[in-house]
Amino acid sequence: MTVPASGPPSPPRPINLLRLGFALIGVIALICGYLGLDELLSTRAGFANGPLDIIYYDLQLFVLGSPPLDEGGPMPPLLDIARFAAPAVTIYALAEASRVIFASEVRRLRTRSSRGHAIVCGQTMTAASVARRLRAAGERVVVVQPAELDFIRTLSPLWVIGDARDPDVLRAAGVRRATSLYACTDDSATNTAIALAAGRRRPTAGPLLRVYAQISDPDLCLTLQARYLGPVHSHGLQLDFFHLDQVAARQLCSDSPLGEPTQVPPRVLVAGLNDFGSALVVELARYWRGRAVAEPAKLPLLLVDPRATELVQELGERYPFLADTCDLSTRDEDLAALLHREALTADRMFICDDDEEHALKTALIAERIRRDPPRTIVVRLDRLADLREAFDDETGEHFDQLTTRLRIFGVTQAAGDPALIGQDLVERLARVVHDSYLRTALAGGRVETDRMSHRPWEELPESLRAANRSHAEDFGRKLRLIGCLLSPRVGPAQEHELTESEIDLLARLEHERWVTERLSQGWQFAERQDDARKLHPALVEWADLPVHLREPNFQEICAMPGILADAGFRIVRR
Repeated sequence: MTVPASGPPSPPRPINLLRLGFALIGVIALICGYLGLDELLSTRAGFANGPLDIIYYDLQLFVLGSPPLDEGGPMPPLLDIARFAAPAVTIYALAEASRVIFASEVRRLRTRSSRGHAIVCGQTMTAASVARRLRAAGERVVVVQPAELDFIRTLSPLWVIGDARDPDVLRAAGVRRATSLYACTDDSATNTAIALAAGRRRPTAGPLLRVYAQISDPDLCLTLQARYLGPVHSHGLQLDFFHLDQVAARQLCSDSPLGEPTQVPPRVLVAGLNDFGSALVVELARYWRGRAVAEPAKLPLLLVDPRATELVQELGERYPFLADTCDLSTRDEDLAALLHREALTADRMFICDDDEEHALKTALIAERIRRDPPRTIVVRLDRLADLREAFDDETGEHFDQLTTRLRIFGVTQAAGDPALIGQDLVERLARVVHDSYLRTALAGGRVETDRMSHRPWEELPESLRAANRSHAEDFGRKLRLIGCLLSPRVGPAQEHELTESEIDLLARLEHERWVTERLSQGWQFAERQDDARKLHPALVEWADLPVHLREPNFQEICAMPGILADAGFRIVRR
């Protein structure tokens, strides 16, 4: 969605009143000058006094060069006013032009010399939301847009006008010393081109630049994420891609928690399996499974859509964990029609139809759903997101207070959060790695709730999160070494099963990576493990590693295909 040319309303600037005042003085000077010169020339010989001649002499008052005034002498009062007012307007115009040129040059120099800043490219609501939130977090932001609009000034005092696909435009935005770049135009190809152009202007040595490119198609987004999974690429560039619906679905699950898996699972209904609805189903399942420290009951999930059965089958093929985590049921019809025939029972309802007016109408019809205690109905709206104010009064109470808490959820606004966008593929895979570790410990009866590594991801210390990220980030490198790559689980394809020799090789590589990481953090070898003193018995060469200490490496490699499958990927041969 492109931001309107007018943008959001901004407060009037005082400079506009000053300009208006001098424009009025200029008009008065022209009128008084004409009348005064007409009176003066009627008494002086040697000067033409036709209308065009008087206009010509009148305009010369603005440059202090009108010949009829060279002889001096008493002047008509109107001409006295004009001969001082006109030069004043000229002086103001010169001063204003100098100010604009100087300010533009200062802004250009400040922009190019910026350090540690974020660059936001695009003239969309997503770009506007990202820029505002970055500034609210105290970061310096440079906005790159194809055309200069008043709206751009509300986003950042630093901006560059031009095509962000041009490396020179990005250079003017200070990409050499930036720390992050967000490509948020309406076109996926343009965003990808911007991301790649950023790498062409990066120095060989410099700060890491994290680039996030918005992709409108979820399957293409997964493909590009898999392509660029791994460590930092050339020119200090770390590239990731994001899809608005997927980011917003994660935000919605965080804002509307389902409760603890140890409790009776809530009954959830999702209506409208478009890109957002499908992403929400996956995130709800991930949330429910990720919060468990014991084997949770399946999450009852009713999916309503004219193509629900077909779409759920596709989701199940792409994300195999859905069937293990959720008790899925479907209704192949529109929710509004279904509500007219029967009263459904649900604790949580998410209405995700693309037709926003129909979605809101369906939410209001859903008052027929009865259950105690009251439930929550969330309606996905973007174009009608401003209706949120109609459903929340000043005290925060909801407009619909009879039996339901009705909430309006805007995808673009929710997804335009740099913190959520920054949860790239590595971060999400790291979560799955930890979830897999917990399930393995649970299956072996080794879960210890007082042990930090056996806590849900949100409760892990940063050191353990970083270890999971490093492990997940290395997936791409390992697969490339055995001639494989990641592919989205879309359509038919031959999935590669790791051979015994490949598992042995990758287990050794994983151990070497782990040893290098631990040694860089100050760990040392010891016969007994002591986390507080950073001592570990596995800090030896692979050939010297006892069999029982090799086993965790084999387990991690054997778990890798399942971890990638949970994230929507499969391993294929090149």
